[in-house]
Amino acid sequence: MSFPLRRVALICALPALLTTPALADPTVGLGLTFTFGGGQVDTGLGLRVFSDDDSESVVASVGIDYMFRSQSWRGTVGAAYLGEDAYIGLDLGLGLGDRSIDFGISVGGVNTEDDSGGGAPAVTPPPPPPPQNQI
Repeated sequence: MSFPLRRVALICALPALLTTPALADPTVGLGLTFTFGGGQVDTGLGLRVFSDDDSESVVASVGIDYMFRSQSWRGTVGAAYLGEDAYIGLDLGLGLGDRSIDFGISVGGVNTEDDSGGGAPAVTPPPPPPPQNQI
């Protein structure tokens, strides 16, 4: 795939990955990233923004990584599974210095909300009226 075609594919994929439901609550995560590209593996520290904060869900993500081996920055788009205050993600990254494209796996911590409440709170009925005295 030529470089211009990769750029077009990435630009076309961004709007689809960044769309979120109107009621979604975005959240931020911090973790480790492992990248695979160019025949080398690199490790880095990553910051991710997730499209929703519900635990036990799959969400879209965008982020940035600092890669230790190459000492470079990498922008990312991808998807992640949010567990209870943790995430694991797969992403496509673009080296901000050399414009290289690679794939990555990320794991880390995130503040999630437990969505097991089941919706609206329970409503208790009003108490019955007091008894009437009959003569």
